[in-house]
Amino acid sequence: MMGTSPLARIGLVVALVIALLWTVLPLYWVLKFAFETSGEIALFPPPLFPPHPQPGAFYSIFGFPYKLASGNTLLPSGQSHQILLGLRNSLIVAVIVTAITLIVVVPLAYVFARLEFRHRNKLLTAVLLAVSSPPVSTLIPFYALYVQLDLVNTLTGLIIVTLTITIPFVTWMLIGFFRNLPPVERLARIDGFSRVYTFARIMVPLGRGGIAVAAGIAFLFSWNEYVYAQVLVTGSEAVTLPAAVSGFLFQDPEPSQLAASMWLSVLPPFLLCFFLQKHIGEMNLVDPVR
Repeated sequence: MMGTSPLARIGLVVALVIALLWTVLPLYWVLKFAFETSGEIALFPPPLFPPHPQPGAFYSIFGFPYKLASGNTLLPSGQSHQILLGLRNSLIVAVIVTAITLIVVVPLAYVFARLEFRHRNKLLTAVLLAVSSPPVSTLIPFYALYVQLDLVNTLTGLIIVTLTITIPFVTWMLIGFFRNLPPVERLARIDGFSRVYTFARIMVPLGRGGIAVAAGIAFLFSWNEYVYAQVLVTGSEAVTLPAAVSGFLFQDPEPSQLAASMWLSVLPPFLLCFFLQKHIGEMNLVDPVR
Protein backbone atom coordinates (compact mmCIF):
# COMPACT_ATOMS: atom_id res chain seq x y z
CA MET A 1 0.00 0.00 0.00
CA MET A 2 3.04 2.26 -0.41
CA GLY A 3 2.34 5.49 -2.24
CA THR A 4 -1.35 5.54 -1.39
CA SER A 5 -2.99 8.35 0.57
CA PRO A 6 -4.25 7.82 4.15
CA LEU A 7 -7.80 8.33 2.93
CA ALA A 8 -7.39 5.54 0.36
CA ARG A 9 -5.97 3.22 3.02
CA ILE A 10 -8.89 3.94 5.34
CA GLY A 11 -11.33 3.29 2.50
CA LEU A 12 -9.62 -0.02 1.72
CA VAL A 13 -9.76 -1.11 5.35
CA VAL A 14 -13.44 -0.17 5.61
CA ALA A 15 -14.20 -2.08 2.41
CA LEU A 16 -12.36 -5.16 3.72
CA VAL A 17 -14.21 -5.01 7.05
CA ILE A 18 -17.58 -4.73 5.27
CA ALA A 19 -16.72 -7.65 2.98
CA LEU A 20 -15.60 -9.74 5.97
CA LEU A 21 -18.77 -9.01 7.93
CA TRP A 22 -20.92 -9.65 4.85
CA THR A 23 -19.32 -13.09 4.51
CA VAL A 24 -18.73 -14.23 8.07
CA LEU A 25 -21.70 -12.80 10.00
CA PRO A 26 -24.42 -14.92 8.28
CA LEU A 27 -22.31 -18.06 8.72
CA TYR A 28 -21.77 -17.29 12.41
CA TRP A 29 -25.45 -16.50 12.96
CA VAL A 30 -26.51 -19.84 11.46
CA LEU A 31 -23.89 -21.62 13.59
CA LYS A 32 -25.23 -19.80 16.67
CA PHE A 33 -28.74 -21.04 15.88
CA ALA A 34 -27.43 -24.61 15.71
CA PHE A 35 -26.35 -24.45 19.36
CA GLU A 36 -29.54 -22.84 20.68
CA THR A 37 -32.99 -24.15 21.56
CA SER A 38 -36.10 -22.89 19.79
CA GLY A 39 -36.92 -20.69 22.78
CA GLU A 40 -33.47 -19.08 22.77
CA ILE A 41 -33.67 -18.45 19.03
CA ALA A 42 -36.99 -16.62 19.55
CA LEU A 43 -35.52 -14.19 22.09
CA PHE A 44 -35.66 -10.48 21.20
CA PRO A 45 -33.31 -8.75 21.03
CA PRO A 46 -31.31 -11.80 19.99
CA PRO A 47 -28.18 -12.52 22.06
CA LEU A 48 -24.82 -12.28 20.31
CA PHE A 49 -23.73 -15.64 21.74
CA PRO A 50 -25.77 -18.76 22.60
CA PRO A 51 -26.95 -18.39 26.24
CA HIS A 52 -26.56 -22.12 26.94
CA PRO A 53 -24.74 -23.75 23.99
CA GLN A 54 -25.59 -27.38 23.38
CA PRO A 55 -25.05 -29.70 20.37
CA GLY A 56 -28.51 -31.27 20.49
CA ALA A 57 -29.44 -30.21 16.96
CA PHE A 58 -26.46 -32.09 15.52
CA TYR A 59 -27.43 -35.22 17.47
CA SER A 60 -30.98 -34.84 16.21
CA ILE A 61 -30.18 -34.58 12.50
CA PHE A 62 -28.06 -37.74 12.78
CA GLY A 63 -30.98 -39.61 14.35
CA PHE A 64 -29.95 -39.61 18.02
CA PRO A 65 -31.85 -38.24 21.02
CA TYR A 66 -30.18 -35.61 23.21
CA LYS A 67 -30.97 -34.73 26.82
CA LEU A 68 -30.96 -30.99 27.43
CA ALA A 69 -29.67 -29.36 30.62
CA SER A 70 -33.30 -28.59 31.54
CA GLY A 71 -34.04 -32.32 31.67
CA ASN A 72 -36.08 -32.39 28.45
CA THR A 73 -35.07 -34.77 25.70
CA LEU A 74 -34.60 -33.55 22.15
CA LEU A 75 -35.94 -36.30 19.90
CA PRO A 76 -34.32 -37.38 16.63
CA SER A 77 -35.33 -35.28 13.66
CA GLY A 78 -37.91 -36.68 11.28
CA GLN A 79 -35.58 -35.58 8.49
CA SER A 80 -32.55 -37.49 9.86
CA HIS A 81 -32.92 -40.41 7.44
CA GLN A 82 -32.97 -38.04 4.48
CA ILE A 83 -29.98 -36.11 5.88
CA LEU A 84 -27.90 -39.28 6.24
CA LEU A 85 -28.91 -40.44 2.76
CA GLY A 86 -28.12 -37.00 1.37
CA LEU A 87 -24.71 -36.95 3.01
CA ARG A 88 -23.81 -40.33 1.55
CA ASN A 89 -25.21 -39.59 -1.90
CA SER A 90 -23.63 -36.13 -2.12
CA LEU A 91 -20.25 -37.65 -1.34
CA ILE A 92 -20.71 -40.37 -3.97
CA VAL A 93 -21.85 -37.89 -6.63
CA ALA A 94 -19.11 -35.37 -5.80
CA VAL A 95 -16.28 -37.95 -5.92
CA ILE A 96 -17.45 -39.59 -9.17
CA VAL A 97 -18.18 -36.27 -10.90
CA THR A 98 -14.79 -34.87 -9.85
CA ALA A 99 -12.93 -37.94 -11.14
CA ILE A 100 -14.74 -38.02 -14.50
CA THR A 101 -14.39 -34.24 -14.90
CA LEU A 102 -10.61 -34.39 -14.45
CA ILE A 103 -10.23 -37.36 -16.79
CA VAL A 104 -12.08 -35.46 -19.53
CA VAL A 105 -11.07 -31.88 -18.85
CA VAL A 106 -7.30 -32.03 -18.25
CA PRO A 107 -6.38 -33.30 -21.76
CA LEU A 108 -9.19 -31.27 -23.34
CA ALA A 109 -8.05 -28.01 -21.77
CA TYR A 110 -4.44 -28.76 -22.69
CA VAL A 111 -5.34 -29.26 -26.34
CA PHE A 112 -7.32 -26.01 -26.45
CA ALA A 113 -4.57 -24.10 -24.68
CA ARG A 114 -1.39 -25.36 -26.36
CA LEU A 115 -2.37 -26.58 -29.83
CA GLU A 116 -3.64 -24.79 -32.91
CA PHE A 117 -6.26 -26.54 -35.03
CA ARG A 118 -9.17 -25.71 -37.31
CA HIS A 119 -12.40 -24.39 -35.76
CA ARG A 120 -10.66 -23.97 -32.40
CA ASN A 121 -12.30 -20.61 -31.68
CA LYS A 122 -15.72 -21.93 -32.67
CA LEU A 123 -15.36 -24.81 -30.24
CA LEU A 124 -14.20 -22.40 -27.55
CA THR A 125 -17.33 -20.36 -28.17
CA ALA A 126 -19.41 -23.50 -27.69
CA VAL A 127 -17.65 -24.14 -24.35
CA LEU A 128 -18.31 -20.54 -23.31
CA LEU A 129 -22.00 -20.85 -24.19
CA ALA A 130 -22.22 -24.03 -22.12
CA VAL A 131 -20.59 -22.22 -19.19
CA SER A 132 -22.89 -19.21 -19.41
CA SER A 133 -26.15 -21.17 -19.75
CA PRO A 134 -28.05 -21.34 -16.42
CA PRO A 135 -28.97 -24.87 -15.28
CA VAL A 136 -32.67 -24.01 -15.16
CA SER A 137 -32.65 -23.45 -18.93
CA THR A 138 -32.06 -27.18 -19.53
CA LEU A 139 -34.03 -28.52 -16.58
CA ILE A 140 -37.25 -29.34 -18.44
CA PRO A 141 -35.51 -31.02 -21.43
CA PHE A 142 -33.40 -33.14 -19.07
CA TYR A 143 -36.43 -34.11 -17.02
CA ALA A 144 -38.42 -35.12 -20.10
CA LEU A 145 -35.47 -37.15 -21.39
CA TYR A 146 -34.88 -38.80 -18.02
CA VAL A 147 -38.52 -39.85 -17.76
CA GLN A 148 -38.13 -41.68 -21.09
CA LEU A 149 -34.81 -43.25 -20.02
CA ASP A 150 -35.98 -44.10 -16.48
CA LEU A 151 -33.18 -42.03 -14.93
CA VAL A 152 -35.34 -39.92 -12.60
CA ASN A 153 -34.58 -40.62 -8.90
CA THR A 154 -31.21 -42.22 -9.71
CA LEU A 155 -27.66 -41.22 -8.85
CA THR A 156 -26.59 -42.09 -12.39
CA GLY A 157 -28.91 -39.49 -13.86
CA LEU A 158 -27.77 -36.85 -11.38
CA ILE A 159 -24.10 -37.59 -12.10
CA ILE A 160 -24.64 -37.23 -15.85
CA VAL A 161 -26.49 -33.93 -15.55
CA THR A 162 -23.94 -32.53 -13.09
CA LEU A 163 -21.16 -33.30 -15.56
CA THR A 164 -22.84 -30.95 -18.03
CA ILE A 165 -22.06 -28.17 -15.52
CA THR A 166 -18.59 -29.11 -14.32
CA ILE A 167 -16.94 -30.11 -17.61
CA PRO A 168 -17.51 -26.80 -19.51
CA PHE A 169 -16.69 -24.60 -16.51
CA VAL A 170 -13.52 -26.41 -15.44
CA THR A 171 -12.40 -26.66 -19.07
CA TRP A 172 -12.71 -22.90 -19.50
CA MET A 173 -10.79 -22.31 -16.30
CA LEU A 174 -7.95 -24.74 -17.06
CA ILE A 175 -7.44 -23.43 -20.61
CA GLY A 176 -6.22 -20.15 -19.19
CA PHE A 177 -4.04 -21.95 -16.66
CA PHE A 178 -2.36 -24.23 -19.22
CA ARG A 179 -1.74 -21.26 -21.51
CA ASN A 180 0.38 -19.64 -18.85
CA LEU A 181 2.68 -22.62 -18.24
CA PRO A 182 6.26 -22.46 -19.63
CA PRO A 183 6.56 -23.54 -23.29
CA VAL A 184 8.56 -26.72 -22.68
CA GLU A 185 6.95 -28.94 -25.33
CA ARG A 186 9.46 -28.04 -28.05
CA LEU A 187 12.38 -28.93 -25.81
CA ALA A 188 10.73 -32.21 -24.91
CA ARG A 189 10.16 -33.04 -28.58
CA ILE A 190 13.83 -32.29 -29.32
CA ASP A 191 14.75 -34.83 -26.63
CA GLY A 192 12.64 -37.41 -28.47
CA PHE A 193 9.55 -37.42 -26.25
CA SER A 194 6.18 -38.00 -27.90
CA ARG A 195 3.40 -35.47 -27.51
CA VAL A 196 1.43 -37.85 -25.24
CA TYR A 197 4.49 -38.54 -23.06
CA THR A 198 5.21 -34.81 -22.83
CA PHE A 199 1.66 -34.14 -21.70
CA ALA A 200 1.49 -36.98 -19.18
CA ARG A 201 4.98 -36.79 -17.67
CA ILE A 202 5.83 -33.09 -17.97
CA MET A 203 2.79 -30.85 -18.41
CA VAL A 204 0.48 -32.60 -15.91
CA PRO A 205 3.05 -32.52 -13.06
CA LEU A 206 3.88 -28.94 -14.01
CA GLY A 207 0.22 -27.98 -13.73
CA ARG A 208 -0.65 -30.02 -10.64
CA GLY A 209 -1.55 -26.89 -8.64
CA GLY A 210 -4.13 -25.76 -11.19
CA ILE A 211 -5.43 -29.31 -11.58
CA ALA A 212 -5.89 -29.54 -7.79
CA VAL A 213 -7.92 -26.33 -7.85
CA ALA A 214 -9.94 -27.65 -10.79
CA ALA A 215 -10.69 -30.81 -8.81
CA GLY A 216 -11.81 -28.66 -5.88
CA ILE A 217 -14.11 -26.59 -8.05
CA ALA A 218 -15.64 -29.69 -9.64
CA PHE A 219 -16.21 -31.12 -6.16
CA LEU A 220 -17.82 -27.89 -4.95
CA PHE A 221 -20.12 -27.64 -7.97
CA SER A 222 -21.31 -31.24 -7.58
CA TRP A 223 -21.58 -31.07 -3.77
CA ASN A 224 -23.64 -27.86 -3.86
CA GLU A 225 -25.80 -28.68 -6.90
CA TYR A 226 -29.41 -27.98 -5.98
CA VAL A 227 -31.57 -27.12 -9.01
CA TYR A 228 -31.32 -30.49 -10.76
CA ALA A 229 -31.26 -32.43 -7.46
CA GLN A 230 -34.44 -30.76 -6.21
CA VAL A 231 -36.37 -31.82 -9.30
CA LEU A 232 -34.74 -35.15 -10.17
CA VAL A 233 -34.06 -36.92 -6.85
CA THR A 234 -35.95 -35.19 -3.99
CA GLY A 235 -37.82 -37.65 -1.78
CA SER A 236 -36.07 -40.71 -3.22
CA GLU A 237 -33.20 -42.90 -2.04
CA ALA A 238 -30.94 -40.87 -4.36
CA VAL A 239 -31.57 -37.56 -2.57
CA THR A 240 -28.51 -35.35 -2.05
CA LEU A 241 -27.70 -33.17 0.94
CA PRO A 242 -28.86 -29.77 -0.46
CA ALA A 243 -32.24 -31.26 -1.41
CA ALA A 244 -32.52 -33.04 1.95
CA VAL A 245 -31.76 -29.84 3.87
CA SER A 246 -34.52 -28.03 2.01
CA GLY A 247 -36.94 -30.61 3.41
CA PHE A 248 -36.81 -28.81 6.77
CA LEU A 249 -38.70 -25.92 5.16
CA PHE A 250 -41.78 -28.14 4.77
CA GLN A 251 -41.88 -29.45 8.35
CA ASP A 252 -42.76 -27.93 11.72
CA PRO A 253 -40.30 -25.09 12.37
CA GLU A 254 -37.08 -26.45 13.90
CA PRO A 255 -34.59 -23.68 13.13
CA SER A 256 -31.78 -25.24 15.18
CA GLN A 257 -31.94 -28.47 13.17
CA LEU A 258 -32.11 -26.54 9.92
CA ALA A 259 -29.05 -24.51 10.99
CA ALA A 260 -27.13 -27.65 11.98
CA SER A 261 -27.87 -29.34 8.66
CA MET A 262 -26.85 -26.20 6.76
CA TRP A 263 -23.52 -26.18 8.56
CA LEU A 264 -23.12 -29.86 7.79
CA SER A 265 -23.44 -29.01 4.10
CA VAL A 266 -21.12 -25.99 4.35
CA LEU A 267 -18.28 -27.64 6.28
CA PRO A 268 -16.75 -29.88 3.53
CA PRO A 269 -16.50 -27.01 0.97
CA PHE A 270 -15.02 -24.77 3.67
CA LEU A 271 -12.35 -27.34 4.55
CA LEU A 272 -11.61 -27.97 0.88
CA CYS A 273 -11.07 -24.26 0.18
CA PHE A 274 -8.91 -23.97 3.31
CA PHE A 275 -6.54 -26.73 2.20
CA LEU A 276 -6.46 -25.55 -1.43
CA GLN A 277 -5.95 -21.85 -0.67
CA LYS A 278 -2.22 -22.07 -1.44
CA HIS A 279 -2.87 -23.46 -4.92
CA ILE A 280 -5.72 -21.00 -5.51
CA GLY A 281 -3.34 -18.11 -4.75
CA GLU A 282 -0.73 -19.54 -7.12
CA MET A 283 -3.11 -19.82 -10.08
CA ASN A 284 -2.40 -17.25 -12.77
CA LEU A 285 -5.12 -17.28 -15.38
CA VAL A 286 -5.00 -15.57 -18.75
CA ASP A 287 -7.57 -15.03 -21.47
CA PRO A 288 -8.48 -18.50 -22.89
CA VAL A 289 -9.16 -17.06 -26.37
CA ARG A 290 -5.93 -15.10 -26.59
